[in-house]
Amino acid sequence: MKRYMPYKNAALRQLLTLLIAVGIPFFSWGQSVDSLELLLKKADLPMVEKIKIYDDLAWGYMDIDTRRSLDASKNGVKLALGAGDNKMEAIFYRNMGIAYYMGGVYDSARLYLDKASPTLLKLGDTRLKASIHNAYGNLYRVQSWYDLALEAYHKSATILEQSNDIQGMAMVYGNMGGIYQFLRNYDQALHYFAKAEEMALKVGDRQTVAQVYTSRSDIYLYLEKDKEESIHYAEQAIKIYHEAGNRFSEIKARETLGKVYYHYEDYHLALPIIRQAVQEAEDSGFPTLIASSLITLANIYYYTGDYHRCVETTQKAIQADSTNADLYGNAYANLSQSYARMGRFDLMEEYLQQYRAVVNSHSNESYQNSISEMEVKYEAEKKELKIAGLEKQRQLHTWLGIAGGIILLIVLAFIFIRYRLAVSRRKLAEEEAQRLEQEKQLVAVQATLDGEAAERARLAKDLHDGLGGMLSAVKLNLPQVKGEAVLDAMDVSRFQTALGMLDDSIQELRRVAHHMMPESLLRYGLKVSLSDFCNAIPTADFHYFGNEARLPGKMEIMVYRCIHELVNNALKHAEADHINVQLVQEPDRISFTVQDNGKGFDRQTVSEGMGLQNIQQRVDVFQGKLDIYSSTDGTEVHVELELTKNESHD
Repeated sequence: MKRYMPYKNAALRQLLTLLIAVGIPFFSWGQSVDSLELLLKKADLPMVEKIKIYDDLAWGYMDIDTRRSLDASKNGVKLALGAGDNKMEAIFYRNMGIAYYMGGVYDSARLYLDKASPTLLKLGDTRLKASIHNAYGNLYRVQSWYDLALEAYHKSATILEQSNDIQGMAMVYGNMGGIYQFLRNYDQALHYFAKAEEMALKVGDRQTVAQVYTSRSDIYLYLEKDKEESIHYAEQAIKIYHEAGNRFSEIKARETLGKVYYHYEDYHLALPIIRQAVQEAEDSGFPTLIASSLITLANIYYYTGDYHRCVETTQKAIQADSTNADLYGNAYANLSQSYARMGRFDLMEEYLQQYRAVVNSHSNESYQNSISEMEVKYEAEKKELKIAGLEKQRQLHTWLGIAGGIILLIVLAFIFIRYRLAVSRRKLAEEEAQRLEQEKQLVAVQATLDGEAAERARLAKDLHDGLGGMLSAVKLNLPQVKGEAVLDAMDVSRFQTALGMLDDSIQELRRVAHHMMPESLLRYGLKVSLSDFCNAIPTADFHYFGNEARLPGKMEIMVYRCIHELVNNALKHAEADHINVQLVQEPDRISFTVQDNGKGFDRQTVSEGMGLQNIQQRVDVFQGKLDIYSSTDGTEVHVELELTKNESHD
């Protein structure tokens, strides 16, 4: 449904930069700039009143004309210096810093904020302390130093919370929400915007509410949460800003509304709204607003197929704000794609190369931001050194600090790498010790099983050949002992009973010997031996699937013993009236399942008996997998074993 032009992230950056640009100080001036200008013309106006009017003018012009705002602050500084009013001098420096970063001159903004900071932080006025931290946060924000911006906002919020300044907290929470909005942490952004809205409504700060509405409209747009809600919030923000006379923010809110329609491809609705935003921005003289609204207008022209206007509008946007690097990505994408549609492939290639250069310059943004931070700090320090006449000495200290920082980072990196290597070696040693211990246990279990198999074979042979032969001999000799002797009816009955018991003993002996080491298992393999075993149990069924290739003798014995143990468990403990045994043999694996309809058991509350422990040990020796599923409807035990190439062809 929606379409994006490349580098749309720049649009979000411009929105948030403009939304939080003004911020603290938290006051609303009641008079218009025109009436304040008239008051200044009074000849008998006291010096203190003039200074106060210049402060109000600086803020009155802040979102109308930053040049006039700077002029008012400069005139105020002169009067404050003449009156020896250090507090107002620092306030005017702060105002100048804010006006400069709104105008995109960040080094000068940092310079004047640094001039204001020492004095304002020493005063007992909590609002002024909070305002300087908030101003630094806004400056860091527009320079994309988000960690420093959040740190400054938190300092401002802490001061305001201690003094319970609800209006100030509303403004700062709104700014913090803007940071998280740009970082696309929308849950955190909406959390802070909700707090800002709640506090702003308490004190009647409608412009902060409008700021929240503008941001919420944009967030809902990106989340595609609700088109109507995005439109509603943008329209409400426009209305509030219009009533407050805040043209700067009204224009940006109008552009946000146009973007909502543009996002949902309602171009016939988006076009007049964005054109109005462009006209109002040009009338007000805000370069950043002019450029951002022109880019949005160019996007609409592109998607409506008006490629000539798209090119023309994009070039006007670049001319309107040549300092905005974020603008270039979208602009060059527009130009490249539009010229391609127009068949001007030479120009398409030219702007495509410029677009790639912009993308590459943003590929490592955090690194570029850190470099920019050092450069801006250096330039700010350089201006101060020129003023103080100490440029060379401070420059040396700066480079020494950078060198020391680099050395410290290298040392920390070296320590960290050594620590990681030590941790890695220790972990490998622990894993190797654990592996050896497991192998040791498996060897012990294998030896036990081998001994058990040998002992079973010996006992089976002794029982069958020794005791079985003796009982058979007794059976043969008993009739001869009877001979010609005459026995009464009772003795004959006893004699026949003894012969029957002897036959039963011989059969039981053969059965025991057979199960200790089935001859059919040794001679014919699993299929025959398990079939014989299950046929001897009325409630058991046996199913065999796959090829009948013989397996290694130890593995065949292990499978037979496991199934024998599981069937006996089902008969003795589960009270099952039906048992299903299934064996599947494939070229690379063998699996068997024993399933009964007995009463089942809970593995969480019932400890494993020796039978299951023996089965688990036998399966572990062959690196197999044992799964047990049990409920009141019955129990199913599934074992799966992988066959190596040699095992599968034995």
